[in-house]
Amino acid sequence: MGALGVNLSCAFMSARVRAHSGSLTHAAFLSARNDAVANVVIIAAGFATAYTLSGWPDLIVGLGIAAMNADAAREVWSAAREEHRTAESERISS
Repeated sequence: MGALGVNLSCAFMSARVRAHSGSLTHAAFLSARNDAVANVVIIAAGFATAYTLSGWPDLIVGLGIAAMNADAAREVWSAAREEHRTAESERISS
């Protein structure tokens, strides 16, 4: 619960500036947001695992978290590539 509180506060703080700065600020927001979501689903998976006595909830949550983080990495990569293209075109034109 402590990690969830910290991740939520970081996500809310970085949400205000995620579009104003570059890819690193966006990456910080996505990381905090994804961590907060992961905290919630991990807690839920713990209850589901205790109720069902099965490892499937953990496996499903793990795959979901991996997919969510892969999508965030793709977003940050795209934003960084765009920043790089913009910087290159400004460098060439000046």
